[in-house]
Amino acid sequence: MNQDSITTPSRITAVDQLRGYSIFGMFLVNASGYFNFKSEQIQHHKDWYSYADTIAPLFLFVVGMGMRLSWLNRSKKDGATETRWAMAKRFTVLVLIGFTLYSGWIWDALTDIGVAGLLALFLIDKAPAIRIAAAFVFLSIYQVMYSWTIYGDWVTRAIKFTGDNAVDVPLLIQAIPQWDQLFGISLNGGPLGPLSWVMMLLFGSVAYDLLASRDQKKFITACLAWGIGLCVAGHLMHIPWGEAKPEWLNSAYHMTFPFPLWSTGLCFLTLLAFYVICDKIGFEIPTFTALGMNPLFIYILQTLLLSSMGAFPIEGLTPTMGIAGFILFYGAFAALAWWMKERKIFVKI
Repeated sequence: MNQDSITTPSRITAVDQLRGYSIFGMFLVNASGYFNFKSEQIQHHKDWYSYADTIAPLFLFVVGMGMRLSWLNRSKKDGATETRWAMAKRFTVLVLIGFTLYSGWIWDALTDIGVAGLLALFLIDKAPAIRIAAAFVFLSIYQVMYSWTIYGDWVTRAIKFTGDNAVDVPLLIQAIPQWDQLFGISLNGGPLGPLSWVMMLLFGSVAYDLLASRDQKKFITACLAWGIGLCVAGHLMHIPWGEAKPEWLNSAYHMTFPFPLWSTGLCFLTLLAFYVICDKIGFEIPTFTALGMNPLFIYILQTLLLSSMGAFPIEGLTPTMGIAGFILFYGAFAALAWWMKERKIFVKI
């Protein structure tokens, strides 16, 4: 795709709505346990894929769209070197915030976004084909490490590097500063997980190019092709291949081939749905656009508040009371997001 053919509008309604939807999904998944309306579909699982598992990949996907937009806008004005340094600082800050915010489970959304962004730093200006190829290379490296080293056993907790019953720690891991903290938990694939998560970010950057080219037919066709094709590929990588390959679980805990492939396919299909709803039908889902304009700020605030609520558990709530409580909880943040939007307050993190 010719970069000169890509327009760079300051706001795209479908993207703001999509970003806001992903934040709403994070609210729903993160807060459900606090308000006593748990459901299998809004919980993460170690062995299978649920609705909850669609949210973080979608947010990475939209981060990739925003990263590509930011590159196209800023590099024209400030040059490639300064733009890359600015992005490197931003994603490093996200990693540091993640390490601070996720005490005891550091490999979560912000950390994975930050590391994935750093991995994509020298690819964001490349042609779509190169970004797509790089996504598969990163994923393949992770799969090799998972399948043919003891890293996969550590991710599945078959062995432990830290804590009780720790096994002999490989010298390569011991050479990493603070290895005992970094390898204390294997959530989302652990320290190597971003090699898989970056697939969603890089494909998001490709999706932005398709959307910004304003070729409606090409955009719709590409979203359907990538969406269906990647979902089919994810399923094929999930099922066993006789003696050639065992079943690989489609789970964010493992981050092997099935999860990023299936998730990225769903991201394309979700983007297409929002494009139809927002750009073709002209409908905006209430609260989503406002949330989508300050997503990381709102996400960090709700995480901090939920963490403080953990010290004062809400007990005795019926499911109906819990749902009502969640509506009030979400409504307060939606009102804050609307207030910031109306006053054109945009917090850059």
